[in-house]
Amino acid sequence: MHFVCEKNVLAAALGIVQRAVATKSPLPALKGVLLETEESGLVLSGTNLEFGIKCSLQAKIIEHGAVVLPAKLLTEFIRKMPDGMIDASSHSDNPLNINIACGNIKFDLSGYPAEEFPKLAEASSDAARLAVEEGLLKEMFSQTEVAIARDETRPILTGLLLETEANKLKLVATDGHRLAFRQAAYADNTELKAVIPGKAIREVSKILEDAQDKKVEICLDDTCVVFIMDGIVLSSRLVEGKYPPYQQIIPTDFKTSVVADAQALQAALERAEIIVREGGNNLVLLQVDQGITVIGASQDVGRVEDFVPAEVQGEPLEIRFNVRLLLDCFHNIKDQQVHLDFTGPYSPCMIRPFENHNYLHLVLPVRLS
Repeated sequence: MHFVCEKNVLAAALGIVQRAVATKSPLPALKGVLLETEESGLVLSGTNLEFGIKCSLQAKIIEHGAVVLPAKLLTEFIRKMPDGMIDASSHSDNPLNINIACGNIKFDLSGYPAEEFPKLAEASSDAARLAVEEGLLKEMFSQTEVAIARDETRPILTGLLLETEANKLKLVATDGHRLAFRQAAYADNTELKAVIPGKAIREVSKILEDAQDKKVEICLDDTCVVFIMDGIVLSSRLVEGKYPPYQQIIPTDFKTSVVADAQALQAALERAEIIVREGGNNLVLLQVDQGITVIGASQDVGRVEDFVPAEVQGEPLEIRFNVRLLLDCFHNIKDQQVHLDFTGPYSPCMIRPFENHNYLHLVLPVRLS
């Protein structure tokens, strides 16, 4: 193997691929990056068996070959190289020993045979394919990822539900305390349903750009999802199981409806958080009457009370929430005004942008025993 490529290009590709590399594994190859040459350049791959990332980059290929190199060492070495061209070649007497040079700097790394590297998950030839605008998909993931469960108690909730129906692309996430829903128009009436692991969603989100002129291809079959971006492919196994029927918990009738300035309400919640996080319970009280009064109190620290003007229709209400769950929602609302709808002090609050009803967030209140 012998190739030459620009240092910053190689460093950027390694930074992306190493996100999929297993940090702990009895298999040395899983803690490495697979380097393969192709006619068009160099391909880097990493995987932890659950999901994998493949990145293609421009390189001058002098001699074809493949090898697995330790991901952490390789990434750190390349990052600390000076700008310029990286020349990497295998030793003639040991093809698993790679010499990497940049100017007067040289170092050797011992690797593993490419045959020991596991094959990345691939969608079948008859997999369904969706093409989604990159910026839109990034926004949709951002708005729903926060509600994916981190707790493994119910594995199905550690994934994001993706489904298409009636010319709509829908994303749903819930951790049992909140639910995030986002939909967008999609010019295909094919019906699909899959639960994508939260880890894969978070890694794809880091790679996606805000571009409006690029599209991401999503390939789905019964066991696997593949995201194909510009020079980058991320593949993952799907979460097994049946996702809860989320439609049944989205309320349609409300006793109290509120329209408020989104930034003003978010600022009040952020001020209340300063007090309540010191108390350890993160609880805020919302008093809804002629407006919204946000109250945060801690026995050890003190108390804060903020009034936010709002248009209120229906019954007055007092209701408590974990302030972090509310703020996770408000950070993703870009509209000037926000809708809050309540069915009672012990039922979920529905939060949605005033002008965009394609996005909503349900948050369960907290009961004090």
